[in-house]
Amino acid sequence: MIVDPDKVASIIEEVAEAEIATRFGKLAKGEIDTKSGPNDFVTEADRAAESALRRALAGLYPGVGFIGEEGAAAEPAILEALHGDGAFWIVDPLDGTRNFVQRRREFATIVAFVVDGVTRCGWIYAIPDRKFAIASKGDGATWDSDRLTPLAAANTGVLSGFRAIGNLAEPWSTTMVPKLRSQFVTQSARCAAYAYIHLLTGKKDFALYSRCSPWDHAAGVLMLDEIGGRAAYLDDDGPYRPVATQGRPLLVAGNGSAFGRVAERLSGH
Repeated sequence: MIVDPDKVASIIEEVAEAEIATRFGKLAKGEIDTKSGPNDFVTEADRAAESALRRALAGLYPGVGFIGEEGAAAEPAILEALHGDGAFWIVDPLDGTRNFVQRRREFATIVAFVVDGVTRCGWIYAIPDRKFAIASKGDGATWDSDRLTPLAAANTGVLSGFRAIGNLAEPWSTTMVPKLRSQFVTQSARCAAYAYIHLLTGKKDFALYSRCSPWDHAAGVLMLDEIGGRAAYLDDDGPYRPVATQGRPLLVAGNGSAFGRVAERLSGH
């Protein structure tokens, strides 16, 4: 199946503006809830946007499966479908919900189109900026309608990046975290969408994750692949796939030189 990236982008933008942007800074207390912990927020905007995207994408391309973050939170077993064949939309209706609740202007909608375990297209809509990053496998990636090109080799100074490693399992937690702190400049990744945008545009060099939900990473990894970046697990050097993992160290970088330098220092690869 071939999808039209522009038609899908129009749907994403329409839903994000109607269901998310209009609610920014206006949520009532009863429209904010939590899921796995006190900082794992879900709001009426998340739920409304996911429902609207499910309906709109089904109308555009009937028969494609739909896996949304909120649906998976209610029924985790639906993620097992990603280990098999078939076509799926993978959707994070509101990435950076904590930012959204706390009125920080970094939140986005992320959509990936996956066929037989391969991400074919990806969209990141940076809602406060009203800008898109879009990629199609083999056809490159764009940011704000401008074609992205491979990034220059990483500088020889201290590399900077993002970290989201609270779930990093042993022995990687003991071995990697001290090296990350001593050899690199990192900040907490509060929004996966904006982290990928910073990597795509060369503002940051890398990101290290330990809990990898497909709605956070499938689209962004495709975009990095299209400009010569790399994403792989440092425990076995295996490439990223659009499935859920937890505890394993996933390193993503805007180019191969940055990936290699970080991987070598963290794990000896």
